[in-house]
Amino acid sequence: MGFLGLVAVAALLAVYLFRPQYRKKVISGTVVWKRVLLHGKKQRPAFDHILLFVLQALVLAAFAAGLAQPVLYSRQVLLEDAEYVLVIDSSASMRAGLPAGGGTRFERAVDGARREVDALFSEADKGSVSLIVADDDPGYLFSDLKKSDRAEIDGVLGSLACGLTEGNLEGAIQLAGERLGQNPYAKIFVYTDSKLGNLGTAVEVVDVSDESAEKNVAVLGCAVGMQDNQYYFEITLGAYGDVIARRNVSIDIRGADNGTIRRDIHLDVPVSFAVDQNSPSRSQTVRLTVTATDTEYGGQADWFFDSYDEMEIYIPDLNDSIPDDDRYFVYGGIRDVINVEYWSMTPKIFWQYGFVNLANNMRSTRNIFFSEIYRDQGMKARNSGFDVYIFEHSVPPEILEAGMPKDGIILLADPDGTVSEALPGVALGETVPLGALTPCTGGGHPLLNYMDPSKIGVTEYKKLVIEDGGQLEPILFANGDPVMLVKNTPSSKFVVMPFSINMSDFYGEQFQIFLYNLINYFLPPTLQKNDFEIGERTSLDCKGESLEVSLGEQTETFGVFPAEYTFRSAGTYVFTAKSGLEKGDEVRKAYAHPPVSESNLFYAPDFRLTLNNSSLSGENGEDIFVWFAAAALILMAAEWAIQYKYIL
Repeated sequence: MGFLGLVAVAALLAVYLFRPQYRKKVISGTVVWKRVLLHGKKQRPAFDHILLFVLQALVLAAFAAGLAQPVLYSRQVLLEDAEYVLVIDSSASMRAGLPAGGGTRFERAVDGARREVDALFSEADKGSVSLIVADDDPGYLFSDLKKSDRAEIDGVLGSLACGLTEGNLEGAIQLAGERLGQNPYAKIFVYTDSKLGNLGTAVEVVDVSDESAEKNVAVLGCAVGMQDNQYYFEITLGAYGDVIARRNVSIDIRGADNGTIRRDIHLDVPVSFAVDQNSPSRSQTVRLTVTATDTEYGGQADWFFDSYDEMEIYIPDLNDSIPDDDRYFVYGGIRDVINVEYWSMTPKIFWQYGFVNLANNMRSTRNIFFSEIYRDQGMKARNSGFDVYIFEHSVPPEILEAGMPKDGIILLADPDGTVSEALPGVALGETVPLGALTPCTGGGHPLLNYMDPSKIGVTEYKKLVIEDGGQLEPILFANGDPVMLVKNTPSSKFVVMPFSINMSDFYGEQFQIFLYNLINYFLPPTLQKNDFEIGERTSLDCKGESLEVSLGEQTETFGVFPAEYTFRSAGTYVFTAKSGLEKGDEVRKAYAHPPVSESNLFYAPDFRLTLNNSSLSGENGEDIFVWFAAAALILMAAEWAIQYKYIL
């Protein structure tokens, strides 16, 4: 506020610029007028006008500086009470190194922090140092260590490793800024490759990047789709820095299988990069769409396939700043195979239509095959090898003789007395006739997701007499009687519907939703996708009783679902579902990589902070108000002396 007095200098300038010009006149009069006439005859040199203005302006400036209550702090005082907070950016982009050598950005940041500690402790015995690493969850690695703790400081700095996520630099700086309110002598040093600009007087930003020498080419991602029953791959590449080159993007598709032939496929797709210092944002994004039948890339016209084990995309012969993102893996080519067996004394076309429609709707993630057992053609039902068994009316005698299936879901629709043999403790009661029923009601169970039970009407159903529920859960009712029961344990999965689809209006939209829920509830996919960024969380599910997640030799087991999982490292993760049913394990894979934004060497975060030492006090400094007051008096005396010679 004291420095607002400098406005007076502007007012002084205005006086000099706009003062009126007087004309000389001879006036009769007294001694006073004689003095005026004498003064008027003395012409002031132009230099004196400038000198007077400068002196007057300096006088005003000295008074304004004095009003600001100036305090002088010696460097020794500042060092004695100094608190240095070192903030080291640990974002994945800090892994970037110089193609010709010279260490990574992160290594240069650690070296810079170590030099600042050297400078502090070499000049003073007091002062303290704290360290914050700006990873995805920033916090203090050590706090308020003194010169006597130098061994601990060096040990922590020497053990640091760069992160693989998009670090929370803003949160780390804000955390460091809390020290400014506690200690007016605190100073923050930020070592980063982000372009932050001026964050305030209390913050010194050290840019550890080298834009003139760093460059990077990265495989950013790959989207997989199907068109005309053929896989196509949309590959995204990025180039950053001075990259003017033509390269081949290599694509290896392993385990491509069309049911009869299993092969490995290799394609080379040429791509040109043209980005330099004159390019906007010094970056370029290139997108390629490729199929295995593209003959111009080395493909063949008959390379159609239904599934694949793994796809690898890489750019060979690169010497760039981040080698890790030159290679990318794609999974998800193995779709879940779901085999359905349907047996009925009087088959209903609704089941076949329902599963055919479901197969079309889920073909990107599931292969659903529907098999109907035609008894009149001598076919017999099988009690193994299927994922879903639908027995309508009665359980086939060959199944009762061989034993109920133990490797899939069993759905009993409109069952007869054989239900007691399939589910001991459950028997049929009376049939409720037409007119005595009300629409089914209920909800809240996964099998009823997206359904409106009030739209389902049944005109006849059989009551169930349940002596031993055996973990059967009723989820739909009519007249208070259960008309849908569910059992879901690791070793036994049942659905019982004591009514005929012919005697209901369940065969429409609600039936289609029910089949979708049936598959997703009992046979949920392990993963919703197969591509993740490091630090990303996902939900895991399992068709069986446990799920093993492994990366190299590291393994973690889950037994309660859905489960939450966070990807912490780069690489291929293997998910092995251990089934409680009598069937083999299911293996799925996913690829985790650093965030694609971190491949951009010149990525600028969108945040603005201003941190200042606004609470400095004069307790440890020297009040220098009297210096400015003395300077003002001396300048005023000089101005008066110049004026005096003209008025005497």
